[in-house]
Formats: sequence, C-alpha cells, structure tokens
Amino acid sequence: MTAKTDQVNPGAKRPRDDEQASQYARSLIEASLDPLVTISPDGKITDVNEATVKVTGVGREALIGTDFSNYFTEPEKARAGYREVFEKGFVTDYPLTIRHKDGRLTDVLYNASVYRDVQGNVLGVFAAARDVTAQKKAEAEVAEQRTKELERLAELERFQRLTVGRELKMIEHLVRVE
Repeated sequence: MTAKTDQVNPGAKRPRDDEQASQYARSLIEASLDPLVTISPDGKITDVNEATVKVTGVGREALIGTDFSNYFTEPEKARAGYREVFEKGFVTDYPLTIRHKDGRLTDVLYNASVYRDVQGNVLGVFAAARDVTAQKKAEAEVAEQRTKELERLAELERFQRLTVGRELKMIEHLVRVE
C-alpha cells in the first residue's frame, strides 16, 4: 500500500506479505454480490467468485478452464462480447442471459474490461454481471399494462363514435319529423 492509499482509508489494514495480499484481494472479489469472472484470451474461465457459482449452479473448480460462452442462452453472443472486449478494451451494459444448470434464466448486463500485467500486456478480461431480471420483468409488466390501456382506449373511441353516430341519426330523424 502507498501513502496515498493510507490517506484514502487510514483505518484499512495493509497486507503484510503476498499471501495476505492474495487473501485480501480474494475477500474483496467474494464480497461482490454480482457475478465476477476472469476470461483468458482463448475464452476460458480463469477465475470466478461465489456469486458466479450461485447464478450458474456450477462449482468454482468445475467452471475454471471451461468456455465462458457455454453458460449463456446465446453462446455466440457471449463469445462476441468477450472478443469485443479484447478488441476495444471494454464493453458496458452488454446484455446476456445466464442459464443455471437447473434451467433457471438470469438476465444480466455485463461490464467488462481487459486487465494487464505490470508491463502492460493484456492477460485477459475481467467481467462483472449485473442481474437485471427483476427490472426486465417490471418493464414487461409496464408494457403489458400499457398495451391493455391502449386497447381499452381504442374500445372507448369505437364506442364514442358509435354513440355519437346514433345521436346524430336521432337528431336528423327528429329534424325531418318536425
């Protein structure tokens, strides 16, 4: 840690050696409620956090070394996403759907960027997924409600035209009779 870090969070404990630094970094990764994953240049998962294990239903050791895109409903889209990160350096709000091993689906938006070694060489992609399933469900419910309201409005407009048409015919008839 540097003096600058100490100024930002003076109460934070600094790791004393590599093992402590590693444990500290791991605890930060595991603290995330969002699925986090690192991906090698050939598309293989190199690390995940517990949130990724929960959303896929697959153990950490079983995930590591497998193709990142295999855990999505659209593997080609997932593959295109991490390739875009390697090309551009990042992606934001990249929509995908994770498939749990029991078939349950989770809609996510991925934010990802490349990570580098101390010489600046790209080592892989670090990706974080935000679960937007509830948001998408709410949006679908709002859209359904809006559709129902528009259908009701159209029905009321038809009724109004019919009613006004009848009233006009009655007035015309009364005018003729008088």
